[in-house]
Amino acid sequence: MTFREYVGTLERELGVEIQVEDDACAFSYGAKKNFKIDILIHGSNEHGKLLTCADIGEPPPVGRERLFKTLLEANDFLGDTAGSTISLNPGNGRARLQRFDDMDALAATGPAKALTAFANTAAAWKMLIADFRDAPPDDSGSLSAPDGALRV
Repeated sequence: MTFREYVGTLERELGVEIQVEDDACAFSYGAKKNFKIDILIHGSNEHGKLLTCADIGEPPPVGRERLFKTLLEANDFLGDTAGSTISLNPGNGRARLQRFDDMDALAATGPAKALTAFANTAAAWKMLIADFRDAPPDDSGSLSAPDGALRV
């Protein structure tokens, strides 16, 4: 399956229009009612791989150590990120959720199902980061993974 074929399948399954430019596409998708996540997908036809990314928010200036501890713990065995990883974008300092997948494997299981799970996980982490601004900065313990985060 090529990247453009994959995106075409995604469009049909989700009922959205996605513009592809070269080997990438960006669009907003909301699996949860009234909550959209900006999704960026890069595809490699040569390797048959996809990189799916979502911006999940800007870490607040106060209490960053506590938040970063929580984000790092979520990456442990990818348990609280549904197989994705959380990182900081070195270009803008914002947190992002990202995952690599095999295009053919996703095509076999259903691109919309995989993207919906990714978007739900991104939404849960985005809400946690947004809510963190209200958390007491002096608590050095980690936060709990968000309820909407999927476990593998």
